[in-house]
Amino acid sequence: MNKKSDGVTPMMAQWHKCKAQAKDALLLFHMGDFYEAFYEDAEVIAKAIHLTLTKRQNIPMCGVPLHASEVYIDKLLAKGFKVAIADQMEDPKKAKGLVKRGLTRIVTPGTVVSSKLLSEKKNNFFVSLTQVGMSYGIAIIDLTTSEFKVIEIEENLIDELYKIRPSEILISQKFASDQKDLIEEMKRSFSFYINVKEDWYFDHEIATDSLLSHFSIHSLDGFGLKGMVSAINAAGGLLKYITEDLQFNLDHIKTIQTDSLSSYMAIDYTCMKNLEIFETPSTNKNNTLLHLLDHSSTPMGGRLVQNWIKHPLLSCEDINSRQDAVDEFLKKTELLQKCFSHLDKVRDLERLIMRISSNYASPRDVVALRFSLEEIPFLREILSSFSSVLIQKNKNNLKDLSTLTDLISRAVVDQPPMKLSDGNIFKAEYNKDLDELRSVSLDSKTWIANYQIKLREELDIKTIKVGFTRVFGYYIEVSKGQADKMPSDFQRRQTLTNAERFISNELKVFEHKILTAEDRIKALENELFQALRVEIKKYEDEIYSLSKALAEIDALMSLAFAAKKYGYTRPKVDTSDVLHIEKGRHPIIEASMALGKFIPNNTYMDQKDNQLFIITGPNMAGKSTYIRQVALITIMAQIGSFIPAASAHIGLIDRVFSRIGASDDLSRGQSTFMVEMSETANILNNATSRSLIILDEIGRGTSTYDGISIAGAVVEYLLTATNKRAKTLFATHYWELTQLEDKFAHVVNFNVAVQETESGIVFLRKIIKGGTDKSYGIHVAKLAGLPYTVIKRAEEMLKELEEKANRSGVRKMKPIKAKQENQFSLFSLPPIEKPYMEKIEKELKDLEINELSPLEALQKLFELKKLAKDHT
Repeated sequence: MNKKSDGVTPMMAQWHKCKAQAKDALLLFHMGDFYEAFYEDAEVIAKAIHLTLTKRQNIPMCGVPLHASEVYIDKLLAKGFKVAIADQMEDPKKAKGLVKRGLTRIVTPGTVVSSKLLSEKKNNFFVSLTQVGMSYGIAIIDLTTSEFKVIEIEENLIDELYKIRPSEILISQKFASDQKDLIEEMKRSFSFYINVKEDWYFDHEIATDSLLSHFSIHSLDGFGLKGMVSAINAAGGLLKYITEDLQFNLDHIKTIQTDSLSSYMAIDYTCMKNLEIFETPSTNKNNTLLHLLDHSSTPMGGRLVQNWIKHPLLSCEDINSRQDAVDEFLKKTELLQKCFSHLDKVRDLERLIMRISSNYASPRDVVALRFSLEEIPFLREILSSFSSVLIQKNKNNLKDLSTLTDLISRAVVDQPPMKLSDGNIFKAEYNKDLDELRSVSLDSKTWIANYQIKLREELDIKTIKVGFTRVFGYYIEVSKGQADKMPSDFQRRQTLTNAERFISNELKVFEHKILTAEDRIKALENELFQALRVEIKKYEDEIYSLSKALAEIDALMSLAFAAKKYGYTRPKVDTSDVLHIEKGRHPIIEASMALGKFIPNNTYMDQKDNQLFIITGPNMAGKSTYIRQVALITIMAQIGSFIPAASAHIGLIDRVFSRIGASDDLSRGQSTFMVEMSETANILNNATSRSLIILDEIGRGTSTYDGISIAGAVVEYLLTATNKRAKTLFATHYWELTQLEDKFAHVVNFNVAVQETESGIVFLRKIIKGGTDKSYGIHVAKLAGLPYTVIKRAEEMLKELEEKANRSGVRKMKPIKAKQENQFSLFSLPPIEKPYMEKIEKELKDLEINELSPLEALQKLFELKKLAKDHT
């Protein structure tokens, strides 16, 4: 190849131009049947995905086959790289000189549309974050399903991002600088690819213009974006980045929606982990609430079930509407099964129509669309016999698209090849010109056979044969010993070890005719496929609407199937302050046990006499299971699901909080106790009287006395602070706290029933009223299999400690004969020296309690307690 005056070949000049556009992305450069990488890109790619690194003219290079390129691109994306694709922009056969090449797309984790990295039942979200004042703007797009929405929040950004789980995030340089701690916390919570762009990308005027231009409108008010400055900045910056930097066509993004988190129950990411809603630390990855409730048949339905679980409702009307639909599906189980049988044949309509409308579709995508749409009339007919408002609404959106299915059925073969370039896509009689060209191609086999027979007879060479190779074309082959018999007008085309190949004028004419026909067939099929794609795109909006309706029907059926499989019942959900569960069961644990083995428990809570439960009992007895099951049942009820209970009456819960267990978090530099206190502070700062809190062993990350003090202070705060009187289930080993029942009218003691026998203890798994003054720790150690000598020595040491404690009075709580309002004494202490007692009293009198945060109150309590202990 000729070199330019600067020593760079014209082709490498093309590469340098594309690389400049690709910036920090690895560039794959289309050359023939391969994508090639050069220089540092080649070295990085070869090392990352184990390719052979070679050199040409001292330039490092490596390549991947064109037909398998998506596999290698996926590998690079999984390693955290961006990949730029430079394609040939014209047919090499028609090109005059060097084939034109140009950058066609930059692939990132958030912009893959046809990849094995995509999970069928999970969205692939690309998120943009901005901050204006106290408001965070979140723009969320899934290019594969055409979803585009925005949210504005002022707190709990991590919680919302944990629910979204974006594969890629876009932020400004200022956001990256101002929110370093937040970004590090995000990286510890989930994995994603992050892009940092100049601040002007998110300028309000530029972002607004970007949105107005994309949607071809004059005002954003019609989308509900009026006044949402941070959301507009995030959305406009995201559109600009995807279209200009990544060169991704967003014509299929037709609308933008606003979402308000005030419509949903809030569940922070700590609570989601503790309740094992989406993931579990156990080896059985199916032990999650999602696995129990998701029996969807379609990818759209599966994604919607996930979204419902992430966002339980706060509208009784919407909850009851879902319940009505689930109830009707349950009562018509035969029709439910028929619906499932048809939905099983429906593919991912959202992603299919996106790929078709954006020109990423294969012939198989088009056929999958046809087969999916052919099931709609059957589903519509079955659903016509249902009366539920929600089912009927969605049934009416299942529009008849038989015109489209008929078109695809007439056009495309039932089992087309994966790639358009493989040919044989269209049926006979769909296009007259295509049929004629195919006839020529088919007749060629007959012509070749006849021509071979003719040559054998005329030249008297029985072994002569006519063949074809992609490199040399058609040829006439004879052995070297017969070569002198070939006519003088036959031209030698190729010499082999034992044979010679020729071509005749007659075969030349035939070759031109056939190869021309095959090229014309390929070009015509490509033309016909693009025309068909344009026709299908006309139905784009109807298919999206139909897909949404199918997803909701599928999700409702999924909840009905779960209710039928596990014996769930319909709860009553209203705006009362009651939380009443009869014979409730833990859904996840129950599903892993034999039928009927799980022991149910009752729960009755309100804002009067049953606001806070102190639950005592030994480890392994069932305290944690009980408090978790109450939270899970509440969440399930507000999703619109039926629940694992004999019956239930649930007043709307606005937030569910949990503080369950902790381990040292070395990556954050935080001890067990700091994690406990941070999570507890979050609960105390954000809980309302409509919240549900489950606490397991507050204060165990520090000394016994400190732990009891903190636990007691937390309980008192939840019982007395204005607008903080949340329904609370508090499981604890600190049996001293049971005397809170005598002090506060809203506290009720419960314990886990234990049967003591001569051989040890038996856990009855029943939650009963009353406290306990025993820990059973050594009994549990015995059950765990500690050596007999260790158990015996522990019993001796326990006896010694109890006798010592009885003599000193330590950890003996002052008896409370009646419900009192005086400050609760957690454990008795010897008299404090008078000057220090007066100092403590003065500090208490001067303390402005209402101005303290919960954490500050706890810190002050520690100071006063230390002062008292040091001077007794």
